[in-house]
Amino acid sequence: MEKRKIWLILLAISAIITLLGLGFSAYNFYVFDNPFLNSTTKGLLSAFFFTLIIISLGLSKTKR
Repeated sequence: MEKRKIWLILLAISAIITLLGLGFSAYNFYVFDNPFLNSTTKGLLSAFFFTLIIISLGLSKTKR
């Protein structure tokens, strides 16, 4: 398996985990009337954007 494919798989896994977390935050917002942008949601989004930066740097260094 080449490095580019591994980076893309990591990107897909990271996006899926982030979407699941945002789905749970939206569920808590609508069902339990909790604030949507709490510390957990902010941490999840910051971790996702940090992962995007790391993966984009890794993809930029691989050959196409």
